[in-house]
Amino acid sequence: MHSLKIISLISWTALLAFQVTLPWMTDPQGNYWLLALAIPLLIPLRGLLRNQRYTYKWIGFLTLFYFCIGVSELVSNSQLRIYGFGTSVASMLLFLASIYFARYLGLQRRN
Repeated sequence: MHSLKIISLISWTALLAFQVTLPWMTDPQGNYWLLALAIPLLIPLRGLLRNQRYTYKWIGFLTLFYFCIGVSELVSNSQLRIYGFGTSVASMLLFLASIYFARYLGLQRRN
């Protein structure tokens, strides 16, 4: 398995873990956060596992949403700084690894 794919899957898992643990950090009754933030991350799982180049391209755009959430929580909410930092770092890693892995898949298919 290629190292960029491994980084993508690890950062995807970390990003999903941060989104799933958010209700326990804020309000245990607020399960709507789980639906609003974690469910969209499950959509590209099949394409990530099957090395579909298109999925690796568009998941980069999906992570920009999570990066914005992470930065805003990092700056504005002192109680959620760990969540904001983790979300920002995981989304940045996922963005970079997925974009470069999509490029690698494109170059590999040309040869």
